[in-house]
Amino acid sequence: MKFSILNLILCLLLASCQQVQKVTDAIVNPSAKEVFERQFKNNDLLLEHYQARYEKAKQNTLVLELPSSITSSVDSSDFKILAYTIELSRGERFKMVSNLEPNNLQLAIDVFQFQSDSVVSKKPQHYNEPGTNALSFDVVETKAYKIVIIVDSKLALDFSLIFSTEPSFNFPVSGKDNAAIQSFWGAARGGGTRSHKGIDIFAKRGTPAVASTDGFISNTGNRGLGGKQVWLRDGIFGQSLYYAHLDSIAVSAGSRVKRGDTLGYVGNTGNARTTSPHLHFGIYTRSGAVDPLPFVKIQKPVSFDEAKIYSEGKTRLKINELRVGAGVKNQKVQDLDAAVEVEVLARTNRWLHLKINDSLEGFMHESLVFEVKPISSGNSTESEL
Repeated sequence: MKFSILNLILCLLLASCQQVQKVTDAIVNPSAKEVFERQFKNNDLLLEHYQARYEKAKQNTLVLELPSSITSSVDSSDFKILAYTIELSRGERFKMVSNLEPNNLQLAIDVFQFQSDSVVSKKPQHYNEPGTNALSFDVVETKAYKIVIIVDSKLALDFSLIFSTEPSFNFPVSGKDNAAIQSFWGAARGGGTRSHKGIDIFAKRGTPAVASTDGFISNTGNRGLGGKQVWLRDGIFGQSLYYAHLDSIAVSAGSRVKRGDTLGYVGNTGNARTTSPHLHFGIYTRSGAVDPLPFVKIQKPVSFDEAKIYSEGKTRLKINELRVGAGVKNQKVQDLDAAVEVEVLARTNRWLHLKINDSLEGFMHESLVFEVKPISSGNSTESEL
């Protein structure tokens, strides 16, 4: 009887602690990584081991081109850490998603900003919340970022991740896409006396030029190099979107518009009188003009790469090139001899993300590695794929 009462008291205390934790989490909004780290709270040795692994991954030199899909696996007896440097441009929206739900696999995703070529910020700029396996944010500064992913699961399973970007604004000419852009940011103008502060999107005269985002019309007119023009303000303190060379204007100053609303019609007014009809599209901030292409460039969708993956392998040839990224254009880390044992952390397309001797990481083409099957029934076997 006493045993039952003690069990009841312990269960009540545990439930109470869990409830308190839920209330606290609702207030402080911890990241998925902070929740993951709670398991090391009373074990300093494991905490030090985890922190060392995390910092090592954070400081690696591996790069991942976007968009990319990777496949990996996780062992239920441990966790895995993947880390890559990615290049992002202002105006893009970064997205990372998993093919598995958090009840099967929990990811802790942190994105850090590079403060210099080799120094990564201590605190993450973006992170995912517990109970989610996705992350999305608008990029406000063009530079390199480090994404670090902790993979935690109670099951041994394979999973896939997609890393991609999409435009934060809608394309500004109705029915058109990237192929209609024929002049880009920085192109010489005025015989080299100035540079192009936008992009030119060519279309038939009268094609609707549409609002790329919600906002209000701050100004319209027919003047200067831009001819008939519309200025769309993205919020009171936001950016100003500039639509120039219009054939006619369909809105008036002070009116509010939604994405897709027609602002005017493509033409060649102003200094574009001798060119084919097109929209000059620019974006201006408090610090001046910025390249509008990342804001509107349409990206091709990427599917989950569900190719088979194995965990252990050996190098195949006398010389096996290890690189910082998945492609021969990436910098070589070093050459590995034949029959070097490697751990396969992930794969993207036909490239394997490898770890060697728990200290060296890099990408190697799958043709340079063969699978080593795990020990079974006291016998070790190898099979070349």
